[in-house]
Amino acid sequence: MDNLLLKKLCLGTAQFGLDYGISNLKGRIPEEEVFEILNYALDNEIGFIDTAYDYGESEKVIGKFIRRNSDRIKIISKLPQTNKVYEAIDKTLDNLGIRKLYGYLIHNFNFFLKNPKVWEEVLRLKYDDRTEKVGFSLYYPEEYNIIKKLKFDILQIPYSIFDQRFGDLLEGFKEKGVEVYARSVFLQGLVFKRPEELNGKFSKLKERLVYLNALAKESNLSLSAIFLNFVVLNKNIDKVIIGIDSLENLKVDISSLGSYKNIKKNHQRLLELKETDEDIILPTRWKN
Repeated sequence: MDNLLLKKLCLGTAQFGLDYGISNLKGRIPEEEVFEILNYALDNEIGFIDTAYDYGESEKVIGKFIRRNSDRIKIISKLPQTNKVYEAIDKTLDNLGIRKLYGYLIHNFNFFLKNPKVWEEVLRLKYDDRTEKVGFSLYYPEEYNIIKKLKFDILQIPYSIFDQRFGDLLEGFKEKGVEVYARSVFLQGLVFKRPEELNGKFSKLKERLVYLNALAKESNLSLSAIFLNFVVLNKNIDKVIIGIDSLENLKVDISSLGSYKNIKKNHQRLLELKETDEDIILPTRWKN
């Protein structure tokens, strides 16, 4: 196992506080299992955690773990839709039981557009020693054009085999010294649906999922290994956020990183599988 690849993983925690994900049939992860997941992650050199005030009880559960077990975790959290920035981050720090975050991001870009002065407050948090870095969580490449003249440290973006909309911007992010965090690698679990289960607008992905399942079988790989390694191997991405719904899920993701050489051989073909229909590749555009 390449430790450098392991260190690129960042634990997504929406499932720690919410019933989250299209393929998550178990609901919110029990607290005891959350602690097992966090311990296992740290034992495998995964020390970054992505959370948010809006992820239900996630921050509080992580805070219980930190108070009992570890101060080795670096946490990125996000501002809810409020102009009371200091009140919000202080609540987050209290939930987590820590004095300072690694990163704090604008969570809702539309809220920022309506309240642009909120960024000045977020930026000030660095100098008041409440967070080491600040940035934005984006959904659309056009959003970057609006903020590219601002000074920020972190961008969180969706990126996967199917969603490569930010691909042409990644090298520029790195040249600016911005840390890039990729999320939605598995499209909230949509990619694990059987091709025949996809209908309506999602039927556009059937042929590609049939191909990917065949590639997985032929290469003796899991589907998750193909999707995860595709993003991890991108040199312009610093961290890959993986949503976890069980300890076994985390173990599978970690073990899949040993397959990266097989993914490299098929990289060009995987690049050709991108989808541009945002109603399909953006979970925020899905309807229940």
